[in-house]
Amino acid sequence: MVSEELTREALLQLLAEQAAQIAEQAAQIKLLIEENARLKKRIERQVKRYVAPHSREAPKADPKRPGRRVGEGTFTYKQAPARDTVTRVIDLEPANHCPFCQTPLNRAAYKTDLAFITELPLVKPEITQYNVPVTTCPNCGKDVRGEHPELCRTQRGATAHRLGSRLIAAMQYLHHGLGLPERKVPDVLQALCGLSVTQSAVNQATSRTTAAGTPMATAYQGIKDAVQAAPVMHQDDTGWRIKGVQAWLQVACAPQQVLFQIRTQHTHQQLKELLGETFGGTLVADRYNVYDHAAFTTGQHQKCIRHVIRNLQEAVVLQEGRRGQGIMYATRLLQAFGDAHSLHWQLSRKEITLVQYQGAGYAIHTCITGLLDRPPLQSNVNERLRKGLLKHHRRGNLLRFLDDPSIPPTNNAAERALRSGVIARKVSQCSKTQGGADSYAMVKSVVETAKRQAQHPLDVLVGLQVRAAPR
Repeated sequence: MVSEELTREALLQLLAEQAAQIAEQAAQIKLLIEENARLKKRIERQVKRYVAPHSREAPKADPKRPGRRVGEGTFTYKQAPARDTVTRVIDLEPANHCPFCQTPLNRAAYKTDLAFITELPLVKPEITQYNVPVTTCPNCGKDVRGEHPELCRTQRGATAHRLGSRLIAAMQYLHHGLGLPERKVPDVLQALCGLSVTQSAVNQATSRTTAAGTPMATAYQGIKDAVQAAPVMHQDDTGWRIKGVQAWLQVACAPQQVLFQIRTQHTHQQLKELLGETFGGTLVADRYNVYDHAAFTTGQHQKCIRHVIRNLQEAVVLQEGRRGQGIMYATRLLQAFGDAHSLHWQLSRKEITLVQYQGAGYAIHTCITGLLDRPPLQSNVNERLRKGLLKHHRRGNLLRFLDDPSIPPTNNAAERALRSGVIARKVSQCSKTQGGADSYAMVKSVVETAKRQAQHPLDVLVGLQVRAAPR
């Protein structure tokens, strides 16, 4: 028997070691159960064919209060309108008696306060009738019609009644600019303007506006050329659907342009189509392996630091309660990347000088190099993360912004550019055809680019319309 061979002290030590081992295994089992639950939820979402979950985390315990922060921005209220914009004036009669004590009032002694109400006007559609003279040619016998810049030569018969450029631009702005589902655009126009328009008219007008050779297509190509020639480009993508099939809404943006495209595949070929054949700038993106393709070696890369920080935070959480130095390594790496991000933020807010930035950046770069370029780690979580980060660090793709502050450390610009597309995906059925997806990407690019260039998208869309579209 074991109890006969061991002394009492040795037996107690053995029990203590077993208890410690059981506690460690219990902690590991708890982590595995939590990870298993997360993976099950992920599989359930994939089975239900969700494009993306509505939320990934529990609500914050101490969320920020809504509204303007104390000391930030300017407190104001709705000011009185300009006098020349007032369309109607109503004079009120002075009160005869005080409503509080019923004392008679002197109607001749009063001052005048001004109050205003801004109201939505009753809009009546503007319908223009064109009296087109038609003459028969005595030589060939064909009808010759009078022409007008706003009329098409084929505007006759069943297509004689068409929609104007501003109306079509307004429909596109409601759908692509404000995110209103296409099926609800006719309801809005009917309620606010008294216009009777069908959903098919909205769709067909956009298809006609975005056809090859149109001003819209030319503007889209101009946006693409500008983005591909930018010194720094942000790129990201999100899920989409084309006739129920998985697709991707891809975005590439520069400071003054935003470019969208929708494709059913997500390989280097589609990315090359978006970036261009000879992109030589700096691409800011995540660490998705498609960016590592040989086709994109002509330019530089900056991997999103916020993604790295998030991965390190997850590594710290996974190793909580485990024995060993694993959590300390992940924490030190997390602190170093956090310091790098904060340093760039301080420079952008002019809290430090460029010389201070370069000096602190060199120290952070040296620290991260020492943490990554080292022998393999015992922790599988840390080692997998270390190897992935070291690959990009040796290429200079992690901390390039420390050498060139004009390069952003995060891909926040592309993520913000995608948010309106994510909302549109959740309130619509995405696209039914590839042609419809291309039209959406084209108009969406023009709208978002106009916003970045301080232009009103509606005015830009009006200038890009073809001649009056059939009703």
